[in-house]
Amino acid sequence: AHPDRLANAGAKTENGNANLICNIVPDVHIHPTASVHPTATLGPNVSIGPGVVIGPGVRVRESIVLENAVIKDHSLVLHSIVGRGSQIGMWARVEGTPSDPDPNKPFAKMENPPLFNTDGRLNPSITILGYAVSVPSEMIVLNSIVLPHKELSRSFKNEIIL
Repeated sequence: AHPDRLANAGAKTENGNANLICNIVPDVHIHPTASVHPTATLGPNVSIGPGVVIGPGVRVRESIVLENAVIKDHSLVLHSIVGRGSQIGMWARVEGTPSDPDPNKPFAKMENPPLFNTDGRLNPSITILGYAVSVPSEMIVLNSIVLPHKELSRSFKNEIIL
């Protein structure tokens, strides 16, 4: 409804107050107070909140990065929600599994699978990092939900970290 709020659809765009240029794949919203390194690539379908810092070589796709989060050098964030004040270390990977309906199927709708499958394991879905979560460098968080105020010490796959 407000295309003027999106980052320019060209190959590169200027980022508000930070005066940095980064690669954009539309549609991307970058808050004017966010700082995005020129070598980062954002999009498609990305929202960057106020005060976010995105380092060199970072790739963010199909994700929401909330207020004051920090994504350090060369990290990858796919199909995820990064909570306020969270930090993702260098060369880390935070990835979820998309569960979009088939756009080519008439009357397509979102499926709502149960959170857990029959053997008690978490069904793959987007990854969610809660408030003030710290993901160390070179770790992978895949299809997991991390509750607030956690400092992860290892990689996780298909888990809820309480």
